[in-house]
Amino acid sequence: MKKNNKTKIENLDIFLSFLLLGLTSFGGPIAHIGYFRNYFVKQKKWLDEKLYADFVSLCNFLPGPSSSQVGISIGYYFKGIKGAILAWIGFTMPSVIILLFFGYAILNYDSSIPQGILRGLKAIVVIIVFQAIIGMSKNLLKDNFGYMIAFMTALFLIILPSSFNQLMCLIISGLIGVFVYKDQKRKEKNKNFLLEISFWKIFPFILFFIFLLGLPIINEIFNSNLLNLANSFFKVGSMVFGGGHVVLPLLKEEFVASGMIENDIFLAGYGASQAIPGPLFTFSSYLGIFFNSELNTLLTSMFCLFFIFLPSFLLLLGTLSIWNELRKISYIVNIFKGVNASVIGLLIAALYDPIIISSLKNYYDFILILISFLILFFTKIPQWAVVFFLSFCGWIFTYV
Repeated sequence: MKKNNKTKIENLDIFLSFLLLGLTSFGGPIAHIGYFRNYFVKQKKWLDEKLYADFVSLCNFLPGPSSSQVGISIGYYFKGIKGAILAWIGFTMPSVIILLFFGYAILNYDSSIPQGILRGLKAIVVIIVFQAIIGMSKNLLKDNFGYMIAFMTALFLIILPSSFNQLMCLIISGLIGVFVYKDQKRKEKNKNFLLEISFWKIFPFILFFIFLLGLPIINEIFNSNLLNLANSFFKVGSMVFGGGHVVLPLLKEEFVASGMIENDIFLAGYGASQAIPGPLFTFSSYLGIFFNSELNTLLTSMFCLFFIFLPSFLLLLGTLSIWNELRKISYIVNIFKGVNASVIGLLIAALYDPIIISSLKNYYDFILILISFLILFFTKIPQWAVVFFLSFCGWIFTYV
């Protein structure tokens, strides 16, 4: 990407762009990656395909909500920490507000989203992810090794799907990249990498370990409800690999098994978080409504939200602060060539399961997917408008 384009992007541009995505990005972490690519690579042309794929690969390595981290990375790339925070707020707040309303309403009403609307949302997710796979493949799979890594990753994850296997595929693919691309020469090399790392660049990593190791000890000493929540949500946020969807069973084990929240209330929020746009980590704000603490309900919800995102924020900011140096090291570049190919395989596996399996169940689903395909591939209608149009079509089909 040209450097002069970078300076033209303002803080408000970042916030409003991610706010729009936060309002319209349905379908979970894998679908969000497709939405981001369509918006920032194809429509806005803020990023080139290679840089975007590097962000995706990096965020799949780190614990936390991968799609939110990609958004934070984009914001950081243009405007530093301020841009990262604005991107996070824009993408996160819509789903937080929706879930807070769900939380209050679930205590008084038996409300649910019509299944037809959900059917339309699932249909567009199929094509969004399909577009991402095609576009990224054209730009990132340059040789037979790349195609082989993508194919083997997809096949393995379709047969044995799990977040642990996703992580293993990325690691193994990175190691393969070191060996198969070792003879390719790079113009830039950074031999003084360690000398260029200052204390402040690694400070976010230091904070991460202080919180991870210190919160359990402080919680035992003071026995506060707030400290207990901070420790629980920070720990869960540090354990999530493979995308935000993994956080849900971890939270269930942490709070339902311990009796802190009723199973029915938890499952109601689980369903709501699957049906709305934005990151699944915002489920923490819903849970905060039902916890007792020294703060009022709204502040408790924001407190839970802050601590579940904090681990991935610290790890990502620490990594991005040395990102330019990392990208000059030949071994790192070769690792990411292997990982980028594996990410495409991961997307292919996710397209099959759960996206197609959960979205294509009858004749009407096929029609909705076909409509999505025709609009997204052959028209220039804005993506957010297509989301609402397909939701309307799905709702109409329930009365046909």
